[in-house]
Amino acid sequence: MRKYQYMELTINELENRFLESLALFRAAPHFNKKDRKSRLLSQADMLCRTAEGLAFLYESIPQASEAGLFSDSPWEKPEHLVPYLVGGTLLAGYPGSTLEILSELRLAAIAEERMAHPGFSAGQARNFLEEMLVANFELAYEDFSEKAWEQYAKGELEKIRLLFDFIHRFVPLEGLKPRIADAIESLSDHRPIVMSKMKRMLRVIRKHLPLDGSDVHNGRLLKFINAYYRPTAIAEQQGTLENYRHFLEHADKATVEEECEQAGEQMANTGLVSDYQLALLYHVVKKYPGLVPVLLHLNSHGVAEYERHEAFVDLLVQEFIVPGNKQAVYGLARVLQRNLLSRKVTWHAFNRLIRVDIHPEVAKKLLKGNLTEDKATPAQLLIGGALCVLGQPLGVRQGNNPTCQSARGISMWSRHAPGKLINLLIDAATANNVVFRYEGELIESATVEEGLARQFDYSLDPVSIVLVPHLDKIYNEMMKRAAVKHLGVDPHISVNPAFYGHWIQTGFLSVYNAVTGLIDKYRGFVRIFYASFHPQYNGGHHLIYPVPLGIFITDASATMLGYHAVSLLRIEQSPAGEWRAYFFNPNSEGRQNWGQGIHPTVSGNGEFHGESSVPVHQFASRVYAFHYNNLRLEGIEENVPEAIVENVEKLARESWGRKYRWAIK
Repeated sequence: MRKYQYMELTINELENRFLESLALFRAAPHFNKKDRKSRLLSQADMLCRTAEGLAFLYESIPQASEAGLFSDSPWEKPEHLVPYLVGGTLLAGYPGSTLEILSELRLAAIAEERMAHPGFSAGQARNFLEEMLVANFELAYEDFSEKAWEQYAKGELEKIRLLFDFIHRFVPLEGLKPRIADAIESLSDHRPIVMSKMKRMLRVIRKHLPLDGSDVHNGRLLKFINAYYRPTAIAEQQGTLENYRHFLEHADKATVEEECEQAGEQMANTGLVSDYQLALLYHVVKKYPGLVPVLLHLNSHGVAEYERHEAFVDLLVQEFIVPGNKQAVYGLARVLQRNLLSRKVTWHAFNRLIRVDIHPEVAKKLLKGNLTEDKATPAQLLIGGALCVLGQPLGVRQGNNPTCQSARGISMWSRHAPGKLINLLIDAATANNVVFRYEGELIESATVEEGLARQFDYSLDPVSIVLVPHLDKIYNEMMKRAAVKHLGVDPHISVNPAFYGHWIQTGFLSVYNAVTGLIDKYRGFVRIFYASFHPQYNGGHHLIYPVPLGIFITDASATMLGYHAVSLLRIEQSPAGEWRAYFFNPNSEGRQNWGQGIHPTVSGNGEFHGESSVPVHQFASRVYAFHYNNLRLEGIEENVPEAIVENVEKLARESWGRKYRWAIK
C-alpha cells in the first residue's frame, strides 16, 4: 500500500475509483454520458495533484481517449490544438485545466508511440509539445513562489508544476535552444511593454543551460543574457551591483561615457533594461547629465528634446523610475525620441499626471500588478507605465483578457492623441471612473456593471491595469445600447467612432448579413478593401490613421477560432518588394499560424517594432469588417483585378468560411 494520501484516500484508492469511473463512462448510454464524464474528470483531477497520480493517468490515457474522453470538446482533434493557448486554459481552473492536462498526456503518449491517433503522427505530437513548452515558458519552468502567482489557487498551480515536470522527461530543455532563441528574438522584435516573459526565460536559461560561444544558438541566447545581466564588460568584471556602483563613483568621465554607449546600445538592440543601466542612469543624471542622451541611445531629435526638458527628465528619473519599474527607462527614451514633451497638450497633461492623488482602489490594483520583487509606489508604477505606453504605442498587449478593443484604443490614442490618453488616465486614476459620450448620452464606467472580461489579468502594463477595466465596460455598454437602438445593424458602425475618436471613417462594411445570416456580397467587400487601403488601387494613397477592423482568427488547420480586433497600420511593399499589410495585434502572441501557409511575422519583412505583417491577400482573407471613406471610392473598386478577388475568396471560403453559409453568387 502506497503511503501518500489525498483527501484521506490513498493513491491506490484514487486509481481504483478512476478505473471504475472510466468503466462506467465507457458503458454509459448517450443520455448519461455527460454525468459520467464529469465524475471521471473529478477523479482525474484528484490524481493530477500528485506525481504518482499523474504517471498513472499517463499510463491510462490511451484507454480514456479511446472511451471518448475528448469527444465533443475543443480537445477532440489534436491537429486543431494551439500551443500558445495551453497556458491560459491551465490557469483558468477546473474542469478546463484538468482536460488540458489530460490532453498534454495524450500528446506525450502519441509522441512516445504508446498510442496512435488518426491524422496526427508522433512527430507532430513532439513538435506540438516543444512549441507548447516555449510558448508557455513562464509556466513550464516556474516554481510559482513569486508574488505574480498569488492570485491563483495553490492546488491548480501544483497541478501545472507537476504536469510540466512530467513533460520535461520527454522534452529536455537542452533540445529547445533553437526554439527558445526564436521566441526571445521574436519578443525582442515585438517590443512589448511588459517584458516579464522574456526575463523569466532568460533567468531559467542562465540557471539551467550552460552557454558558450561554440554554438550558434548559444550565441543567440548569450546576446540577451549579457544585455540583461551584464550589459557592459565592466559590469561583468565588477560582478555585483554594489561593486558596480562603487566603480562608477571613482570612474572618470571618459570611462562612464563608454559605459553609457555600451549600455545604451544593448537597450536599443534588445529592448531590455538592466539593473546596471538603471544604476548608471542615476549616476550620470547627478554627475554627468550631458551623458544621459548617450545612455538612452538618442538620435539628434531625441538629444534636442532632452536638452529642452532636462530638468523635467531629471525629475522623472529621480522620483519615478526605480528598480521595480526599470523598463520605464526604455519608455522614457522613446518618449524623448517622439518629441512628445514638446507638444503643449502632452506637456501640460503629463505635468498634471505626476501630481495626482491616486484613488485608493486604483492604488491597490497598481500594487497588485507589480509582479516583481522590487518595491514601487503606485505613483511610480503609474508614471513609469505612462512613459512606456507613450513611448511604445505598439507595445500594449491584452494578455489573457478578451479586451482587444481596449488595448487597440490605448495604442491608437498613444500614437495620435496622447493628451486624450493622459486625461483618461488621470480620470481613471483619481476618480476610478471614466466618462464617454455615445449618441448624445453620457456613459460612466462606474455605473456599468460588467464588461467582456470576467477575470482580470494583472500581468498587464500599469496603464492597462488602470484603464482597461473602465474601457472594457464602456465599450460593452455602447455595444448593448447600439444593438437595441439600431436593430439589424452591426453595432460597430456607431460604436467605433464614438469610442475611438473622430479619425474613424464613417463608412463601414461587414461580410455578414445579419438579416439573412449569410456571407453576402463578399467580392464587393474585397474590392472595396483594396480600393480603400492598397496604394496600387486607391491612387497611390497611404493610410494616415490606423483602421480598426475585425478579423477571423484561425488555427494551423485554418479552422475558425473566433473574432479579434486589430488595427491596420499601413499597406506597403516589403524590402523584398512584396505588398504586405502591417497591423497592430493586441494579442500577446505576435507570431501565429493561421493555416493555409499564412504565418504573420514580426520581423524580417520591414516591420517596425510592435507590428505584425502578412501579404495583403492573406490578410484580406481573414478580415470580416472594416471602416472606410465611402466618399473617395467613386467606382475605383471596379479596377481591382478579378484574380486578386478570387484568390482572397478562395482562402476565405476554405478557412473561416466553412462555418458559415454563403449567398449564391
